[in-house]
Amino acid sequence: MRLKTYSSQIVSALVLAFLLSICGSAQTSINAPGAPGKDAQWSSAGKQAIGTSASLESKIWFTLGQGVLTEVYYPDVTVANVHKLQFVVVNPQTKKVETEFDDAIHEIKVLRPDSLTFQQLNTAKSGQWKIIKTYATHPSGSSVWIRVQFESKSPELQLYAYYDPSLKNTGMHDSAAVLQSKNTSTYILTNRTSGKTTEKVVDEPTGDSLLSASEGDVTSLLLFNGATKESTSGFLGTSDGLSQLRETGELRDRYQTAKDGNVVQMTHIVNPKRFTVVLSFGKDFADAFKQVNPTEGDLNFESVLAKYEKGWSDYVKTLPKVDVKYQAQFNMAAMVLKAQEDKTVRGANVASLTIPWGGGKNANEDVGGGYHLVWARDLYQVFTAYLALGDTAAANRALDFLF
Repeated sequence: MRLKTYSSQIVSALVLAFLLSICGSAQTSINAPGAPGKDAQWSSAGKQAIGTSASLESKIWFTLGQGVLTEVYYPDVTVANVHKLQFVVVNPQTKKVETEFDDAIHEIKVLRPDSLTFQQLNTAKSGQWKIIKTYATHPSGSSVWIRVQFESKSPELQLYAYYDPSLKNTGMHDSAAVLQSKNTSTYILTNRTSGKTTEKVVDEPTGDSLLSASEGDVTSLLLFNGATKESTSGFLGTSDGLSQLRETGELRDRYQTAKDGNVVQMTHIVNPKRFTVVLSFGKDFADAFKQVNPTEGDLNFESVLAKYEKGWSDYVKTLPKVDVKYQAQFNMAAMVLKAQEDKTVRGANVASLTIPWGGGKNANEDVGGGYHLVWARDLYQVFTAYLALGDTAAANRALDFLF
């Protein structure tokens, strides 16, 4: 199947592939049972890192905690859309199942002092595997890019991706679908300047499965640059893939769709040594796909990371100089402060990209709480900090918003 430039053609092709995969798969059912699933929850507010592009065009923010990707905010800093994205390691012989969240020792590295570039290193408590993940966001699109390295001491170990979306500040009311293609995809990129169409086979991101989830005007799309198989959408605790793996060591029952509930998606990574994952968001499926790479330039993790890091490096060059032994900490504090300002409503700085108590006993409904809001008491501290940094423009934006 050939995927054309981001247009209605690509949506039609993917929908066709979806329908063909339903008709041609004897092991996969259409609708997952057990709706709406168990209660949804938010992740801990004890974040290890946050990140976003320094550009205003990329309206997405990610958070990291306990070895995994936690809340992802889109289209602004007040809307959380993810509970958890992690990897699951399975030994099919012993049927032992281990997750990054529960069964690994977590470490995080700051890869350079002038960028919000972080690397999570998760080492299995069993000593059998290690997963290294590096994060960036596309400077021009609403997508999080993750380079993953999987090191295993046992060749029989298998790797699965586990994605639990919580769209629009709630863990319920989401619907999910698996879009499958039988063949390796080729992207045809259009040179917008010349108007000419050139064929280019790229290594990022393609795959056999696209995992899509939506609620209202927010859609997420999870893509992999390598082959995947045995993908499924289900409901937490009743028909999700992780429960199946823990029971049987494999995904025996796979479902194309899960509608209106606390959905969870899983897929089996075929060649897990080194690959890239892209999590994008948009108003609908076509928009989410476009946000993977809206500029249609070189499509690979290294180029996205380089542009992401340059944006932050250029910002750090504008910061005041302090005592050398404090400069790295000073720079990080300034970048984190800047990262929490909204990119559409300028001056709107949230208290933090977290949901400390989930707003209640569960995350089933949006209760309008948490720290990912603009609080006057915190905004005062924000604009005085900007003044101390010498960034009077940011301070004035915050003060204008408060007024």
